Amino acid sequence: MGQVASNIVRYGLAVLFAGAAAYAFAEKRKVEIKHADFWRSLKTGEETINRLIGNVRLLHNGAAMTCDSAYMYPDNRFEAFGRVVVNKDTTWLFGDYMDYQSNIDVGKVRGRLVTLLDGKTRLRTQFLDFNTATNVAFFTKGGVIDNDENLLESNEGNYYSNQKLAIFNGKVEMKNEEYRIKSDSLHYLTEQDVSTFFKQTYIWHEDVFLSFRQGYYDKPGDHFFMSNHVYMMSEKQESWSDSAHYYRLQKEGEMFGNVQLYDSTQYAISLGDYAKLYEDRDLAYITKEPAGVLFSADPKDDTMFIKGDTLLVRRVANTDSATMAVDSTRKYMHAFFGVKFYHPDIQGVCDSMAYSAIDSLAEMFYSPILWNKENQLSADKMEIYQKNNQLHRLDMIDAGFIASQDDSVKSYYNQIKGKLIVAHFEQNDLYKVDVFGSGQTVYYLRDSLKLSGTLNASSVDIFFYIKNRTIQKINYVSGSESKVVPPKDINVKDLTLKGFSWQQDLRPRSRYDITRRAIQPSRRQQSLAIEQPTYVITSRIDKIKNAFFPPDDLRK
Repeated sequence: MGQVASNIVRYGLAVLFAGAAAYAFAEKRKVEIKHADFWRSLKTGEETINRLIGNVRLLHNGAAMTCDSAYMYPDNRFEAFGRVVVNKDTTWLFGDYMDYQSNIDVGKVRGRLVTLLDGKTRLRTQFLDFNTATNVAFFTKGGVIDNDENLLESNEGNYYSNQKLAIFNGKVEMKNEEYRIKSDSLHYLTEQDVSTFFKQTYIWHEDVFLSFRQGYYDKPGDHFFMSNHVYMMSEKQESWSDSAHYYRLQKEGEMFGNVQLYDSTQYAISLGDYAKLYEDRDLAYITKEPAGVLFSADPKDDTMFIKGDTLLVRRVANTDSATMAVDSTRKYMHAFFGVKFYHPDIQGVCDSMAYSAIDSLAEMFYSPILWNKENQLSADKMEIYQKNNQLHRLDMIDAGFIASQDDSVKSYYNQIKGKLIVAHFEQNDLYKVDVFGSGQTVYYLRDSLKLSGTLNASSVDIFFYIKNRTIQKINYVSGSESKVVPPKDINVKDLTLKGFSWQQDLRPRSRYDITRRAIQPSRRQQSLAIEQPTYVITSRIDKIKNAFFPPDDLRK
């Protein structure tokens, strides 16, 4: 358990037992009258009330209380009037009036402005109750706590002087030079400057919005921990997770459980159970069953799903060489180890893959295999180019191979092989194949669906023209050799080109072969509609004039 979390638990337990301990062991004493300039006794029926006037000083439970005048009642209760001051240890309390009931150790302090000071911490309200035995103050009609850097307000709250802990409930609003915060419940350790949130919480920072239900904020370390339905939004991104850490000084973050990173400008989503983010490098790693989702602005376009052991998402600024000004931003998604992807028109596997959203370029490395309709394509490396969100061109670099299964005889395979193969697509259908270097082909010929033989040919370069998924024309360039084998002489073994390997069992069949994770819909509009803190209580308190203010030198 971290130091901050440990302190939260420790102080929480202290609060639970503070009140019980005080009442169990505190000796019940009468209120002591230490001084008054004048003393008068008033007879009311069978009771005698003592009126104390001028520089009144009283003592109870170690709390010194002063005022301009007071009424003392037989039941050891008193009312204090005018410039009421209560001091217990490091706590000072100032008001206009106090009704003090010694049997329960509570003084009800009232005034145009009631102020409690404890070091640099100041609590302002108009209705404050203070327990002199436990050193606990509580308000129910709105209060504000501030110090050098933070301001907090709420409808009701407690201040535990011994623990230097403020507990706020009911429309809690907080701010400092960096953040504006709204929560339903907040605990604040004033000396450590740590805030703990227990219910729905919203935070605004520049263009960033945060939402979660539990967590804490360590201001000296500028560290946020958030849990339970964590959501973050900036101008161009949204993210979700079960829990998250954000270290602002280091500009780093970590996200755990059901992570989703959504980039609306690059039309990309990253999914996983863990993410590490580096803000200054525009870099994120996603692991633990990660998946990437690539889509377009047009909802009619199909979506691509990618998975691997690790996803890396990074953003690189493009600069104008003449002015060195940033003119665009390029988003990259890299998938490593055991990569698979699925799109209705194209599927693939490889060891690693890189995708550039700006260029619409995907690069596949180490034994890549691609499937398009009935075609299986493979090479040492592949480069996939898209145009208008459709497959446009495929460069198959080194050991390029295209294979397709014959429609009628499943043991027959059409094959194209070459050092470099460039495949051209239209409407995501293969329509032209350019083979450069050591081109070879085996093609099963059919006449009205009847097998008429096989074409076995080789050439330095070969150009194939395809229509309706059938080869219509073949051009051989330089040193071509070809022969047609009649059906009766077909030997599948002899017609299998070196490097052929049919790998249909590896082919992803649906997006659920990539990931079964649900994709969260955007919450941007709902989040923008959430009302930001208005600090109504602070505004009301700040407008109070001619109140009894404590001396400034107490706030040290």
